[in-house]
Amino acid sequence: CDGAAAPLATMPSPWHNPDAGAGRETSVAYVVELRFDDDLAHRVRALWQTLDAIGAGGRGPDGEPVPHVSLAVYDDEDAVDPALAGRLVAWLAARAAPIEIAFAGLGLFPTEENVLFLAPVVTPGLVDVHAAWHGVAAPLRAACRAHYLPGRWVPHCTLASRGPLAGASAGLEQLARQWTPLSGTARAIALVRVPPVT
Repeated sequence: CDGAAAPLATMPSPWHNPDAGAGRETSVAYVVELRFDDDLAHRVRALWQTLDAIGAGGRGPDGEPVPHVSLAVYDDEDAVDPALAGRLVAWLAARAAPIEIAFAGLGLFPTEENVLFLAPVVTPGLVDVHAAWHGVAAPLRAACRAHYLPGRWVPHCTLASRGPLAGASAGLEQLARQWTPLSGTARAIALVRVPPVT
């Protein structure tokens, strides 16, 4: 990265709300996130509000997240040493510059979770910081969800998930009608703990 550029900030604070979604179960333990500048984050939240207004919102059982692109998701809490992971996040943040990020379109993963998302332009900077994380975090590879690994990762910013396919499709149609590309900067990296909810 450019040695003259300011490094990424480190933001280890979790967004998980342990009181949200009581009675539901999730296995996610840790997420490594790229977080956006304030203006871009505000515009993503406005899209969340649009989806909420038509009943197509839903960001899972873990409370209100900070808008982000996930670099890695680790499901096995016992396999992740949080002190080590935190040091790795700080190491990467000190060496990586903020990344220009542009969302050129919308997408849908038609899986059990029916994830509606913003699709970023896949730039060298985005690919490089993802590869850098998985390079330095090689000891955690076995605990990472397979589709977040290099060569399988589809970068995205989740707008809604865990709802019915019909709701996700309606949300996609609504946002497509008023679509304007978004751009900004990924300026921070965060290690987020999401405790299992039982």
